[in-house]
Amino acid sequence: MCFSVLLLAAAELPDPKSAEATGWLIACIGGLVVTAYYGLCTWEKLFPKTTSPAHEVYATKSEMAALEKEHEEEMKRIEHRFEQWLEQQSQQHEESIRELRAWRNELGKWQMGIENVVGKIDTKASLALDQKHPRK
Repeated sequence: MCFSVLLLAAAELPDPKSAEATGWLIACIGGLVVTAYYGLCTWEKLFPKTTSPAHEVYATKSEMAALEKEHEEEMKRIEHRFEQWLEQQSQQHEESIRELRAWRNELGKWQMGIENVVGKIDTKASLALDQKHPRK
């Protein structure tokens, strides 16, 4: 590193605005590109990419037809399962609504019973108060 710095200091460099300087700049950039290219080529030779054989990547027409048929069957199976699931959800919803209505009816009967009892108590209390303190 030190030697190259001394070499550059001792060399006579051309005027930066001259055609000679532009030529050297183009030559250096070209050298960097060539060096990078050969470096990448060497890297690919040392560490090759693993690729699948062509028969594993591409399908024949008969294989493609078989895959399409298999895909269609799978889609029909999924649609059937989805329809069954929707039916199950519908039945569960209807059952929940029936249970909710039954619970609401029971609550209504209980409320009517409470109101009936409260009404009787209120009536008895009113009668008792009227007897003690008659209205004028």
